[in-house]
Amino acid sequence: MTSIRFGLAVLAVLGAALADKKACGNLQVINEGAPAGKFVNVSGIQTYISRPSTNTTTAILHVTDIFGVPLLENQLLADSMAQAGYLTVMPDLFRGESIPVDAIEKGVNITAFLAKHPTSDVDSIIASTISYMRKDLGMTKIGGTGYCFGGKYVPRFLAEGKGLDAGFIAHPGFLETSEIMAIAKPITMAAGELDDTFNATARHAAEAILQSKNATYQLNLYSGAPHGFAVRPNLSVPRQKYAKDASYFQAVRWFEAWL
Repeated sequence: MTSIRFGLAVLAVLGAALADKKACGNLQVINEGAPAGKFVNVSGIQTYISRPSTNTTTAILHVTDIFGVPLLENQLLADSMAQAGYLTVMPDLFRGESIPVDAIEKGVNITAFLAKHPTSDVDSIIASTISYMRKDLGMTKIGGTGYCFGGKYVPRFLAEGKGLDAGFIAHPGFLETSEIMAIAKPITMAAGELDDTFNATARHAAEAILQSKNATYQLNLYSGAPHGFAVRPNLSVPRQKYAKDASYFQAVRWFEAWL
């Protein structure tokens, strides 16, 4: 009788594992279609919220690139994280003044843009959003995803007592040594081989700091991937498409482990 019970228990465990594997296998990063989330006004900030199919108390704060919440790819990335089971919240960091994609080709004064949206202002929006997620939405665990511009801010809120419990960043921009030094929670990074911003020198420096702190971290390097690959790759280029897909699963697996 004992052996029969043991055998049934093993089968139950294997069945659950296979079910989990099947569920993970159904996940994919969403690259096209209509956004599933909705915009709500949170303390004067337009905020995109994408909800999973089941109730949860675990959430993701999506911190965007300079193209902000209007960018379809950003909305679909938020939907992709919601598909993985996380309530995903994406605030407008730029108060309606994000950079349109077509403006890049015409030339953008990044220095002026950053001066108009200083760190103190962005910090305030993120802190307010995290408070809203915990107090109003009832979230108990919050991970952060940051892309390019947002890749600077997720580490800032992974410092002790700042509100995030784990983080993922891809091709971060403007990330400073002091911000890496302050990281106190698990972080995973996605880097592109062809990214001139988070280049080999910056990657190695970040690794050295995290190693010196005995931090819980991971850094994946994707061959043939340029800056912006995790949001707006050329999907007709296999290595770029793979890099976006793989970096999404990198984030999902990290949050499964650390949230």
